Parts: sequence; structure tokens; C-alpha cells
Amino acid sequence: MRLVFFGSPPFAEDSFGALLDSPHKPVALVTAPARRAGRGRKEALNPLAVAAAAADVPVLRPASARADDFLAELAEFKPDLGVVVSYGQILSDDLLAIPRYGCINVHGSLLPRWRGASPVQAAILAGDRESGVCVQKMVAKLDAGAVLASRGIALSPDERALELFERLKQLGAKLLLEFLEEVGDGPLPEGQVQDENAVTICKRIRPSDGRISWQQTSVQVDRLVRAMAGWPWAQTQLPNGDMVRILRGEASSFTPDGNSFQVGQVVRLNGGIFVHCDGGVFRIDELQRAGKAALPAAEFLRGCALKVGQILT
Repeated sequence: MRLVFFGSPPFAEDSFGALLDSPHKPVALVTAPARRAGRGRKEALNPLAVAAAAADVPVLRPASARADDFLAELAEFKPDLGVVVSYGQILSDDLLAIPRYGCINVHGSLLPRWRGASPVQAAILAGDRESGVCVQKMVAKLDAGAVLASRGIALSPDERALELFERLKQLGAKLLLEFLEEVGDGPLPEGQVQDENAVTICKRIRPSDGRISWQQTSVQVDRLVRAMAGWPWAQTQLPNGDMVRILRGEASSFTPDGNSFQVGQVVRLNGGIFVHCDGGVFRIDELQRAGKAALPAAEFLRGCALKVGQILT
């Protein structure tokens, strides 16, 4: 089939690369508009656009996927199927109607669980024991189309978003290729209609979502630290007002003497930074100040006057 690929880095990189190296090479790439970043305001590198150019695949970078001129340009490629992987824009009914067989989407969860923009983080925050990827038929409603193929994986108790993201990115590329091989020249299978009673929704992650509330249990703090690994990272404020990232840690079995501890209070500084939560104690193992290197807790404490009894907020 004539495929048009819609995607943005980093989640789409493996899928697009796999298609370029397969008999299913896309006839065009649709990706995010060029943007400038950094002090020199240089154009940010888009690995998908670079790979497409090297493979002589035309690149379309519309500011809006709803624009009439873009829809007309897309139609000129006469696509049979649109393949969408973390594109970042909502596709209109007009766009979905252009490919002969519509569009499919590679999504980083086992739908109908975790429809939305942050399924990786949501799975860890909820303590899910399983995650996976789906190929779903796209409809106008967010992630609500029939599931055409899926593949599940078990989550470890110490799973972090960084590692899970990579696992799902690779798994999604593999599942996509297998699905396209099965479909051949089309049409698409009917798929499994999603159970609306089992739907869960996850929102787009914002920087403020990484702020630790020590009023949570130590298990909840542990999940937050692991879910925000990569971006925006879990953060807390030191007694001197400095913000610091918590890169690694875990819920601890340590029980401090006495009962008069406040949430966020440091109760031990031996073998890590032990912080009292509303339920239990969380041990911080690795931290990072803004613009500084990541440090193990013991090394961090040599340059920080943190004391037992002080409070993190």
C-alpha cells in the first residue's frame, strides 16, 4: 500500500525507521513544523525529517493538519493508508477520509486503558503490572477506534518511564510491521471494538506534574519519581529554597523512632536521604540541582548542608 507516515520524535523514530528499511517505505512523511531552540535559536534537529531526506521521502511540515492547502497536497500522494505515531495534532474527518483505508495509530498502551497523551507515565503512576502497544483504527474521537492488533508486556516493580518508553517504542515498530505484513494490500480488518466501560484517560504531562507532594504515601512518591524520569523529573524544594530533581529512590521499610514527624521531614541521612511521607518513608538515592551533574545522595550531601529534622517541600 501507499503509506503516508505522520509522526514526531522520539516515539515515532523506530516505527518510521522500520518502515524505511522494509517493503512498506512511505511515500511521504508528515511531521512537526521546524522550530528553533537554544541560545542561538538554531533549528532543532528532527530525526524523522533527516531520515526521510536521506531516503528521498518527501517531507510535509504543516503548521495545521486541518489547513486546506495541506489537505490538497496530501491528497496528491493518493495514499492508501495513513500511519500515525505520536504525531501531536488532532486529525480531522476530512484528513482521515483522504487515504483509501483511512488511518491507523500506534499507541503506547493496551486500549481502552490509558487513552490520551501520557500512557507511559499513567501506567507507572497507577501501579499497573502490564502495559503494551496497540495498532488502532483512527476515528474522530481520541484513541477510541477499534483495536486492530496489540502486544502486552509485564512491568517490573521498579519500572521507570525512560526505560518503558524505549521498550514500547521498539515494540510498537515491530507490531506495526507485523500488522502491515498481515494486511498486505488491504482492506483493514474490523478489529476489536473498545469497551467504553473500561476506558481510562491520561492527560498531557506538564512540568508542575513532577512536583512531589510529601503528603502522599511513600509508594505514591516512588511511582511519581519513576513515572517522571526523563521529563519533567520529580522535583522537591530544599530548606534553602533551591529546587532539586529526584532521579532515583524507593519506598523504604525504615521506621524512625517517635511519632511526631511532619510530612517532608528528613528523618535519616545514612545510606540515602530518608524523607517522612504521610504514609511511610521514601529514600532518595540520586539527586540533581539545576544545571549540575546528577549525584548519589552521599556525594550530594557533601555539598549540601541538609540536616535531620529539616523539611523538604
